[in-house]
Amino acid sequence: MDLNICISGAAGDGVKEAGELCGRLFAELGYEVFIYQEYQSIIRGGHNASVVRVSDRKIHSHRRYYDLLICLEDYIYRIHAPFVRGDVIFDSKFSCEGIGIPMTQIVREEHEPMIFRNAASIGALAAYFGVEFETVIEMFRERFGEKARDDIVIARSAYNYYMENYTPKMSVGRNGPKGRLISGANAIADGMVKAGLEYYYAYPMTPASPVLHYLVRKRGVIAYQPESEISAINMAIGSAIAGKRSATGTSGGGFALMCESIGLAGIAEIPVMIIEAQRTGPSTGMATYSGQEDLDFVLYPSHGEFPLIVGTPYTIGDGFRMAGELMNLAWKYQTPTILLTDKHLIESTETAEIDENAVECEEIEIQNSSDGIFRRYEITESGISGYAIPPAIVKFNSNEHDEFGLTTDDADLREKMHDKRMKKERMIESDVRDIAWKEFFRGSDVVVTWGSTFGALFEVAEELGYRLAVMRYFRPFIPPDFKRATVVECNYTGQLSRMLREKAGVEVETILKWDGRPFTPEELRERLG
Repeated sequence: MDLNICISGAAGDGVKEAGELCGRLFAELGYEVFIYQEYQSIIRGGHNASVVRVSDRKIHSHRRYYDLLICLEDYIYRIHAPFVRGDVIFDSKFSCEGIGIPMTQIVREEHEPMIFRNAASIGALAAYFGVEFETVIEMFRERFGEKARDDIVIARSAYNYYMENYTPKMSVGRNGPKGRLISGANAIADGMVKAGLEYYYAYPMTPASPVLHYLVRKRGVIAYQPESEISAINMAIGSAIAGKRSATGTSGGGFALMCESIGLAGIAEIPVMIIEAQRTGPSTGMATYSGQEDLDFVLYPSHGEFPLIVGTPYTIGDGFRMAGELMNLAWKYQTPTILLTDKHLIESTETAEIDENAVECEEIEIQNSSDGIFRRYEITESGISGYAIPPAIVKFNSNEHDEFGLTTDDADLREKMHDKRMKKERMIESDVRDIAWKEFFRGSDVVVTWGSTFGALFEVAEELGYRLAVMRYFRPFIPPDFKRATVVECNYTGQLSRMLREKAGVEVETILKWDGRPFTPEELRERLG
C-alpha cells in the first residue's frame, strides 16, 4: 500500500495538527508514515497543506500527486486540484465535486470553535479508508488524554455521516506493530541531549524554532529565548566557558548575526554547536519554505582561519546521530560545529527508527582546580589543550594570545599559536573520514545529494540503476572515490556541484530546484530517467 493524502485549509484551520493526527492514525496501525508541512508566513487565512504519505515500506518523502485531498476551504481546492489523482473530501459548507461532509455543521452543533473541523476531517478520512473507529479513539486519547472527548465526539459524527452516505474506499487493517513518529527537530534535539546538552539558547526563527519549543519542555535541559541571535550564541559561548555543553539554533538570517561570535569561538577554542536550518533566501526570502542555499555561507562564516566542522543529516534518524556527533566533536576539539539542515527535514515527521545507542556523551577532562594559573592554550602535539573552568584561574581571549591566554602580537608566538589551532584539522579529518559519506545501491552511474533531498532520491535511484552517494560532512572535505556524477540539490548555482568539481575534480551534471519546495520522487524519476 502506498497512499498520499493532502489535508488543506487556511492558517487557523488546524491543518498541521490534522496532518499529524492522520499520521498518528496510520502509525498506530503499523504503517510507515512521512508528513510534509507547507504553510505561509501568516497567522490567519492563506493556504496551508499537510501532505501525509502512508506506505507498507520505508519512505523518507511525500509524493507529488494525491490519492485523497481533504479540503476545508473552496479557494484552496483550486490550488490543489491539479495534483489530485483520486477523491476529494470537502466541507459541504461549499460546493465541490467529491465527497461532502458537513464539518462546519457538526462543529456548530457541538458548540466548538471551527478549528475542530480538523477532528471532523480525521473522522471522515478514517471512514473513507475503512479504519475501525476504535483505532481513531485510541489515537485521539494518546494525543490529547482526557481532553480528547470533544475531538472524539466530532470525529465520530463525521465518521458516521460518511458511513451512512458513502462507501469506504478500502478496508485498512493492521500492518504491523505501532510505529514511532518523530519530527526532524525533535530528533536533532534528542541527539544533542543524548550527547550531554545542558543549555540551549535561541531566538525564534522559522524553521529552527521547533527545536527550542521541544527543549523548553525537556527535563534536564535549560532552554532560553534571549532578545536576539547575537545574544543566543554569546550565551551559548558563555555557558561553554563555564563547562556546560550548550548549543544555539537559527536560520540563515539569524546565522548572519552570529558570524562574529563564531570567529570568537574559533580563536578562543570554545566548543559550541550551532544548528542552521535553511529556508529560501536571500534576506527574508520565503520564510516558511525550504531550500539548500546556505552551504557556501556556513563553510566560511567568519574572517580568519580556524578549525570548523560542518555536517548535514540526510534523514530524520540521521539527524539524531549527527547532532550527537557534532556535540561530541565540538568538545573533543574545542571548536565550533555547525549542523546544516533545512526546513524540509527539520519540520517534517516520519516513523523513524532511532537507535538510542548510536549516541552517547563523550566526556572530556575538565579541570577546575584553583591551583595556579592554568595554561589554557598550551601548545601540544595534537593541538588540543587542556580545558579548565572557574574556579580555576583561566583566561579565554578573542585576541591572539600566548599559552596562558594573554594578548600578544609577537610574530613567532602568533605563528606557533595559529599552527597549534590548525593542527586539529588533521585529527578532525581522520575522525570523520569514515562517516563523511553514505552510499546505497550498486550502479555504474553515480547520483549525489545532501540533506533532505536524499528522501526523494533514495526512492528512485535503485529502480533507475544508480549508485546513490549522500554527503554528510562538508568540512573537513573528504574527497569521494568517483570522478563523474549527477548532483541533485535545491539551489540555483549548484553549490555542492561546484565543491565536488573544484575540490575533487569530479565531472558533474546538475539537477537543480529553487522554488522553495522539495523534490518529489515523481519529479526525479522524470529528470533522471
